[in-house]
Amino acid sequence: MTEKGVKRQEKGKVDKDLFVSALKTTIPVFLGYIPLGMAFGFLLDGAGYHWIYAFIMSLLVYAGSGQFLAVALLAAGAGLTEFVIATLLLNLRHSFYGLSLLEKFSDIGKVKPYLIFALTDETYALLTTTEVPPEGSKSRFYFYIAALDHLYWITGSVFGAVLGSLLNLNLEGMAFVLTALFVVLTIEQYFNSSVC
Repeated sequence: MTEKGVKRQEKGKVDKDLFVSALKTTIPVFLGYIPLGMAFGFLLDGAGYHWIYAFIMSLLVYAGSGQFLAVALLAAGAGLTEFVIATLLLNLRHSFYGLSLLEKFSDIGKVKPYLIFALTDETYALLTTTEVPPEGSKSRFYFYIAALDHLYWITGSVFGAVLGSLLNLNLEGMAFVLTALFVVLTIEQYFNSSVC
């Protein structure tokens, strides 16, 4: 085998190891995003929307709490102004996340726009607390974490919407999921900050 072939093989092994490490790192997010995404899918279906909208929103909007809010606003017949103000206020915290990651993302390369788009509370927590494996590419590792989290959310929301369209579910009290999400995130953030 040529030297170039050996280097390519070594690079492939490092990439595979990075992906496996990111996969292990994101398991807690998987365990949270699947049921939360399903709850979103159930609510979207309950509001009368086809499952394809769960896929489109989760792919292009990817803002869990914002998506829950959007379902409530759509069901209430809210106008564009209400959507813009409510979404801005709800997701304002992401600007602070972004500011705290300026240095960390300074040398990230081509994946930077996607990492900015995919910055959720959970992804932020992983990016700020997880060390990049030795000899691994920081940009690839961060990309794998963000993309896996995104995939989990899409999978959960589409699965919930499809399941909701097949089953006759009683969604009374399901809106509490958003409140529960914020309580869990607040508690998690408190314990993370008190440990440091």
